[in-house]
Amino acid sequence: MDTPRFYAADESALKARFSTGEHGLSTAEATKRLAAQGANALPEARPDGIGVIFLRQFASPLIYVLLGAAAIIFVTGHPVDAYIILGILVFNAIVGTIQEGKAQDTLRALKSFATTSATVLRDGVEMLVPDTEVVAGDILILSEGGKVAADARIVQSRGLRVDESSLTGESEPVEKSSALLADTDLTLGDQVNMAFKGTNVVAGSGRALVVATGTDTALGK
Repeated sequence: MDTPRFYAADESALKARFSTGEHGLSTAEATKRLAAQGANALPEARPDGIGVIFLRQFASPLIYVLLGAAAIIFVTGHPVDAYIILGILVFNAIVGTIQEGKAQDTLRALKSFATTSATVLRDGVEMLVPDTEVVAGDILILSEGGKVAADARIVQSRGLRVDESSLTGESEPVEKSSALLADTDLTLGDQVNMAFKGTNVVAGSGRALVVATGTDTALGK
């Protein structure tokens, strides 16, 4: 399926398509859409289980050498020395497993602590919501220093400039406009009337109509 050319659609057509208006969505409608669309988040890999973490402690050339040495010592008639080496290796693996497990717990806690928010217009009022709760049809309020929570069509720009280097590789911030673009195939970097999930506002302010969330965004794809 072709990616919709939202950059070539005017504001009124997009508002009709996403059943939204000047005052944004109602809180009730946003809640309904969130249940239907799912969270505005990208899938994360499942953390490794304790068994996988334990076995990973043996994935080292030095460990292989020591295991080989233990095997040679065992077959040459010194089983006690071989068991001592194996015991040390197992003890080392247990300690490593505990440390890595704690590191994973800490990382999960940091991710939870660092959850970002987005400012949206709902019922005509600007409100701060977790970016995972942004839905298609929301009106994003963009301001300097903020992160773009979802793919959105710019409908208002006041000197708005966005750093898209994480997505396009462009080193310079892109000046954004609400002007309609030609209905031709444009790269992400040329879609100057679009803002994309995961990019950062470095100057100015503006408003944008959310057209894609989660895995439907350019970043998600």
